[in-house]
Amino acid sequence: MTGALAWWRWLAAGQWRIAPGRMLVSVLAVAIGVALALAIHLVNASALAEFREAIATVNGEASAQLKARAGELDEALYPRIVEIGSRAVGDKPGEPPILAAASPVIETDLVLARPTPLRLRLVAIDPFAAAAVTPALLPSTGAETAGGAASPLFDSDAVFLSQAALQALDTRVGEPLPIRVGLETVTLRIAGTVPGAAPGQQLAVMDLGSAQWRLGMTGRLTRIDLRLAQGADAQSAARTVLAQLPPGLLWATPQASEQRMSNLSRAYRVNLNVLALVALVTGAFLVFATMALAVVRQQRELALMGVLGATRVERIGAVLAQGAVVGTAGAVLGVASGIGLAALLLQAVGGDLGGGYFTGSRPRIALDPLAIAGFGMLGIAVGLVGAAAPAWAAARLPPARALKAGSGEDTLAALARRRWAVLLAVAGAILLMLPPIGGLPLAAYLAIAAWLVAGIAFVPVLTRALAGVLGRIADRLLWRWPAAWLATTRLARSPGPVAAGLSGVVAAFALSAAMAIMVTSFRASVAEWLDTVLPADVYARVPSAQDAGLTPAMQQAIAAAGGVERAEFLRVVDLVLDPTRPAVALISRTLDPAQPQRRLPLTGRVAAPPAGATPVWVSEAMVDLYGMRPGVQARLPLPGVAAGDATPTEGAGVAVFVAGVWRDYARQHGAIVMARTDYERLTGDGRMSDVSLWMAPDVPPRQAIQAIVDADPTLSALDWRSAADIRALSLRIFDRSFAVTYALEAIALLVALFGVAAASTGD
Repeated sequence: MTGALAWWRWLAAGQWRIAPGRMLVSVLAVAIGVALALAIHLVNASALAEFREAIATVNGEASAQLKARAGELDEALYPRIVEIGSRAVGDKPGEPPILAAASPVIETDLVLARPTPLRLRLVAIDPFAAAAVTPALLPSTGAETAGGAASPLFDSDAVFLSQAALQALDTRVGEPLPIRVGLETVTLRIAGTVPGAAPGQQLAVMDLGSAQWRLGMTGRLTRIDLRLAQGADAQSAARTVLAQLPPGLLWATPQASEQRMSNLSRAYRVNLNVLALVALVTGAFLVFATMALAVVRQQRELALMGVLGATRVERIGAVLAQGAVVGTAGAVLGVASGIGLAALLLQAVGGDLGGGYFTGSRPRIALDPLAIAGFGMLGIAVGLVGAAAPAWAAARLPPARALKAGSGEDTLAALARRRWAVLLAVAGAILLMLPPIGGLPLAAYLAIAAWLVAGIAFVPVLTRALAGVLGRIADRLLWRWPAAWLATTRLARSPGPVAAGLSGVVAAFALSAAMAIMVTSFRASVAEWLDTVLPADVYARVPSAQDAGLTPAMQQAIAAAGGVERAEFLRVVDLVLDPTRPAVALISRTLDPAQPQRRLPLTGRVAAPPAGATPVWVSEAMVDLYGMRPGVQARLPLPGVAAGDATPTEGAGVAVFVAGVWRDYARQHGAIVMARTDYERLTGDGRMSDVSLWMAPDVPPRQAIQAIVDADPTLSALDWRSAADIRALSLRIFDRSFAVTYALEAIALLVALFGVAAASTGD
């Protein structure tokens, strides 16, 4: 074995001396693939790690959280839960209580009344109750007891910011903080800091009573944090508590928040990871091309060693060893570059890579030794896989034949496997018909890989067929042009090396072209969809979620304003159907149930609702995630709607009938549309959060907006935008989200072009 290792090293060293440029390009190709894949993985992992750390701060020692499936909780539930939790499980004497502590919480976003896109996360707590559940949220004034002065903790305008929030807002303790509450501006005072906040966490904390008053949420909570008593079983505690409370409440674990965020960005992260592997796959085919050409140059040396007694395994090992050297060098360089690239991306574009899932996040890089080692091993594996086929082809040729002139073409001809290409193409078609696995199109990814390898396997076949045609053309037509004659003659007489060099190019161009076509088609579909869903001239939205809503009087004033021909209003409410998934948007809008296609871009069949049923129209995501197909009846938890005959496991709300499906690119996690008349009949809520205005032909939109604001100055707080502005902004967000995609495609093509240059330098 020692002798085999010695001449393996000799062959590898000779290859590096003869074609250093070609070997270096292969190393760089592997390094770029490893660096991109590792960098994107580290960025995603760092963003999720920061989110987990922030969630851990907000959840503290809570074992569970009690939330409403729609709207907020009535604060009267809090003493009821404390009473239930203080009793023994099942009221059995001698057993411990269910809960050790409970803490009422309001968690919402503060919309700053200043020209900044930043939304500050607010957690309002009862400091006495939170001390036993979420102690990290307790604020500090730094010197609240100096001189015997009372602590400002319970001041009605006091808000406490984390250090990251102070830095992001470029403010300090003692300065005012104006925020939007509905259409009004409320000024708070930064009274101190939140020392327990996670590094980089942009967080605001207030006293619960002050927040309820200042934010217009009197008598309401968003959740109640629960810490179970020692020894209490979580499942039995959930059943005991929920059985004694009104239906429509959700018992969620802190881990559900992390799972929800992971599900929110999972598709984006998986697609980026797969796309990053395009460069690595391209590198694998470039290693294949390099090793194939190296086998041709080393044909006689390998054959001579076979004649002298080297076994087939030893000859295969000689080629695999060279591939391992290329893979190892590329892996080491790629890992180092990937860590640096991840740190640069985190600082430049944040943890979401333009996807908008971690807005304003600049997390610290989180290095996972196992992940780093895994990507390093992946680089080595790429080198071995790229060398496997050439090694096998070289070992199959008898040594006596390999010593003859022209044997290199015989070796490369063995790489053309038409049967395998056909089988892989058929396998790809079968895989494409398989359903998603765990919500991810894993079978589709495997189908792409199968078709890609099948296409590469067809390259030698097509190249050899083309060689004969080009040979005849060169001899008859191109002899007057030496450069063209030389190029076609070289291809005609040496199709094997040309086919090997084309493998990386075909891989990169096929994958990049597929991704480019997909993204371009998606963008065109989004643009067409925007034309459908933005029929009005002007749109406006209430910027703040607290007490959000245009009152009926405001709606009448807007509709009666000069220059407005028609006004339509809608309301968006979040519904939690699954605690591990992001909330679903329920949209209440003006709609004719007999002709819903006039307002919605419907797809597929439309089901007629039975008499007395409440029809709804769901987005395509609702079909995939929740199985809500036309003709299906479902139960929706609506704000303020009594449970009826629902049980705690069914959830509160009303029975609805799915009448159709519509296309929605704005809310990838699901949206449901209900006619405004049905929503107001069921909930009694006539407030609206959005308005669409059709202007008179001779009235400029800006003039009409100014007239509305002059008539009611409070309406100036609305976020006014024209249809053209919304369309342009939506497409900018789309392009920003796919900017990394374009960059990865360009890098893969660049790697392939380097491979062309390397494959064209000598034999």
